[in-house]
Amino acid sequence: MMNRLFFLAAALVAAPGRWDQLGNEIRQALGPSVRALHKPVDDWLGGLPMTVALGCAVGLYMVAALWVWSLRKEFIFRGAPSKRWWCDLRIWATLILLPYVSVYMWLE
Repeated sequence: MMNRLFFLAAALVAAPGRWDQLGNEIRQALGPSVRALHKPVDDWLGGLPMTVALGCAVGLYMVAALWVWSLRKEFIFRGAPSKRWWCDLRIWATLILLPYVSVYMWLE
């Protein structure tokens, strides 16, 4: 298997125009072992309803937003030209997360 991976790395360096062949070689070399690792997880996740996946995704975004708001103000405004509200990175991070959360809520 190491010889095959070495061949793949050499092919990548020597002939970058052969991406399709390289992708097929990678699938042949690593595909069976990766599939064997992921099959039990895929089977378990396939049995769960989609609302669980949506809840997990929205929950992770909420955890990220809560973590951002837990940061100290001194850390947030370090190096900022002004300490006005529009320079608060916590607000911008939350605003960036809102479209992602809204898409997941809309899909539910």
